[in-house]
Amino acid sequence: MDASFDPPYLAAPMALCDGVEVACFDLFDTLIRIDLRRLPAVHWQGNEVRSTIPILHERLFKPRGVSLERLVEAIRGMWTEVRSELDRLDEAGEWPEVPALEKYRRVASRLGLEQEDAVETLVREVAELHHGTLISCAEPVEGAAEALARARAAGARTVLVSNWDHASAGPAMLERTRLADGLDHVVISEAVGIRKPDPRIFEAALVPFGAEPANALHVGDLAKSDAWGAGRLGFRTVWINRDAKPYPEAEHPPTVTVGSMAELVEQL
Repeated sequence: MDASFDPPYLAAPMALCDGVEVACFDLFDTLIRIDLRRLPAVHWQGNEVRSTIPILHERLFKPRGVSLERLVEAIRGMWTEVRSELDRLDEAGEWPEVPALEKYRRVASRLGLEQEDAVETLVREVAELHHGTLISCAEPVEGAAEALARARAAGARTVLVSNWDHASAGPAMLERTRLADGLDHVVISEAVGIRKPDPRIFEAALVPFGAEPANALHVGDLAKSDAWGAGRLGFRTVWINRDAKPYPEAEHPPTVTVGSMAELVEQL
């Protein structure tokens, strides 16, 4: 890692949690990872990617006469549309969440299935199968459970703050990865209607404990959503920068930059 891109490390490792009442953690690629090797391959525009799409097709769409190619086209089109909408809102400083059910309603519409009597049942089944499959491929990141334990040992309450479009899958994910017992509170974007870096999602993490941002810590792997989003409220922040990239934001650099969760554990 090029040290010229990193903010100064704290002088003493224990200073990171000194006075911290609430320690928040991102979920995907911070506490857990999805082992994509367990997913089947699908081809799209000449590329092979690992995806739940073949499973969704075989179980739910093939019986309705939808080809795999049409399903791939519909799902990719939906994602392009949603990302374009969210990018425009991001530029305006707005970060709403688009629930998984809404995304799959758009897929059903693209496939001409929106007039089916049971379309809402289909949409729920798609969301549950997709997320259930991801949960089955999830595993805790090395050091995740220890980081939660050390934050608690330092006197902090631990909170999950995750951008996830299907909050009802949260308990199963945390049980699967054996992290549920290490968390005191869970805040998921679909449940509160807003995504990181919206300040309100970080504030929601503090409300149950009556804590102020100056007495809170947030750990995550995304520069804007995690480090910038929490940092501008006054949180101490840890950016897990696995690729040793320069911090891309002009303001609110992370308090600490590490290359992995295991490296962070050494400072907690």
